[in-house]
Amino acid sequence: MTNWSPQEDANLIRLHKRYGSSWVTIARHINTKSARECADRWRNALRPGINSSPFTATERLMIISLHDIHGPRWSRIASQLPGRTARKVKNFWYSMRRAEAQNIRQQMAITRLLN
Repeated sequence: MTNWSPQEDANLIRLHKRYGSSWVTIARHINTKSARECADRWRNALRPGINSSPFTATERLMIISLHDIHGPRWSRIASQLPGRTARKVKNFWYSMRRAEAQNIRQQMAITRLLN
């Protein structure tokens, strides 16, 4: 994943208005990004309607429940959360799992100290 400058974002938005989802054409105009990078940036960061606010408690519970049903099928899970992208759902899931693992490690360390 590459970093995008505000100017590159603005260019991508402008070019998307002009060329739609013709990512090869858009990438030719941007020069520094591939067609895939342009498409990914649009779908995951710039597309209108994307909700970038923190997940609500209800959304967190839905992700957990939907993951129990569908496993790591992030697009399917995200389709049930308006404005959320599959990438944001996946990143939330794994960050939650890391935090959970850290809490377990801390609890184990405390237990060892007390015994």
